[in-house]
Amino acid sequence: MSAFLTWKIKKVSLVFGWLDKPSQRKIHTKPVVRLGGVAVWLAFWLIVGTIYFLDRSSITFVAEKYLGIDKNLLGVFLGSLLLLGAGIWDDIKGLKPGTKLIFHFLAGIIIVAFGIKIHWFANPLGGLNIELGNWTYLFVPLWIVLIINVVNWLDGIDGLAVGISGIASVILGFLSLAPFVNQFSTANLAFILAGVCVGFLVLNFNPAKIFLGDSGSMFLGFMLAIFAIISGGKLATAALVLGLPILDAFWVISRRLMSKKAPWQADKLHLHHRFLAIGFSQRQTVLVMYAIAAIFGMIALSTRTGGKVQAALWLVALMVALGAGLVLVKSQKSKVKSFN
Repeated sequence: MSAFLTWKIKKVSLVFGWLDKPSQRKIHTKPVVRLGGVAVWLAFWLIVGTIYFLDRSSITFVAEKYLGIDKNLLGVFLGSLLLLGAGIWDDIKGLKPGTKLIFHFLAGIIIVAFGIKIHWFANPLGGLNIELGNWTYLFVPLWIVLIINVVNWLDGIDGLAVGISGIASVILGFLSLAPFVNQFSTANLAFILAGVCVGFLVLNFNPAKIFLGDSGSMFLGFMLAIFAIISGGKLATAALVLGLPILDAFWVISRRLMSKKAPWQADKLHLHHRFLAIGFSQRQTVLVMYAIAAIFGMIALSTRTGGKVQAALWLVALMVALGAGLVLVKSQKSKVKSFN
């Protein structure tokens, strides 16, 4: 269904001229349809809605219902609908970064209002769990804002954001099936999203025939943030799968601030851009980052809190090593080029 809807959205977008045109800060050289997120959103909710209609017990989180629909599920739907609208507007007309952040935060508030909260999370240093209390009303929206923007910044080369989102969905889906979590409804949603990502990747892998757009990256980031919460507050697992792009995001923001630029100002400082700068193809870059996400995701699945802390430290070390290595290789290439 995802591949079919993606193809249909592509046809409609071409008719109306909803295209992402090349520019100095972009990699693609030809206009490409950028409303792929609409297909991803529609495919996901059509499948979820059909399954829920046929067997409500397969996607049930709480006993409380609004309009005959599971309260948590309705909150996720409404939050994602808000982001879809904001994303479409941004893809067609453009939104200021500050306005987008407001929409991200509002989606987080909707989630909390519909009962999806984090009451505690494990202490990474051991000992008693850390209780959030009323801080959950701030923490959850901030977590959602973070993951939405991490996925959004991943969407810089063909297939990267949707592929890593698919990998993260599979990891969080299996985590939800673990005996100590036992959240089958979350697993169902996660595996549905993973399948939708695969269907979309058919037309989004390099050379892409359609882009995810903000409508898609917002939705994928939102759903991954939600899965991490409702799979038992396993934020560390999601953070490890998305660890490299999260660290990359903080690194890029720091560089921009040190250069007296706005944190959201577009540039080519992201990790995937640096891979391209030393001669990697888009496909090679994407596959390397897929592999890193999958490896750390599997580590997160097979370890408890202490092991995740060690894995996070290894991830930081990997980021530093990659950054240094890429700078060194680029420097050597520049020297050879100037010598020739």
